[in-house]
Amino acid sequence: MKVEVFYDTLCSWCRVGKVNLHKAIDKLEKEGKIKHEDIELVFRGYVIYPDLPDEGGDYKVIQIANDDTADWDPAKNTPIHRWAKRAGLNFNFDRITVKPNTFKSHQLLYLVRDIKPEAFEPLLNDIQQAWFEDGLNISDLDVLCALAKKYVNDIYPLREKVLAGEKLEDVKRDTFEIAENKYNIDLCPMFVFDEKVKLEGAILESKFEEALLGKLEPNL
Repeated sequence: MKVEVFYDTLCSWCRVGKVNLHKAIDKLEKEGKIKHEDIELVFRGYVIYPDLPDEGGDYKVIQIANDDTADWDPAKNTPIHRWAKRAGLNFNFDRITVKPNTFKSHQLLYLVRDIKPEAFEPLLNDIQQAWFEDGLNISDLDVLCALAKKYVNDIYPLREKVLAGEKLEDVKRDTFEIAENKYNIDLCPMFVFDEKVKLEGAILESKFEEALLGKLEPNL
């Protein structure tokens, strides 16, 4: 089964959803219902805020505008805080100052995947941790390259490729042509199973199990 995972590096629900997907896969494999090697995960970047400036924007200002409230509190007990806790994740929204433009993060992830496919998910996890837990600006290519050095010996060529725009068209294709035009994405994350079933937004582990076992009616 092919599972297309549409994610953004700044998306908290994407981070939780990926954990729940892996938990579902692991559970079903332990029960002998599926095998890891029969599941093909295809990660496709989806840029939620494509119009942000290259350096990102003021995080609190944007959050207040999106929530339509002047008393937005990053530490409040919201659904995402509760879902993250159940998934074993930590979000330090109070440390974040910049809402990042995520094009460069996706470009770098795609470039690393080309030369070291097994490093893709670990680097994605590191980028998400850097933003959600450490409050780093993942619009900053220097921050991204410092994270990628853990997996790639010579990061300089990749840095130059990002600056030259390599993989940018691939990210735009996945965002606009595939996610928006082909699958009509409403919420991020979006998970598409064999191009027949899509799940979006906050997704329980049990719902992933149903999708992986082919128990859900096609909705595409």
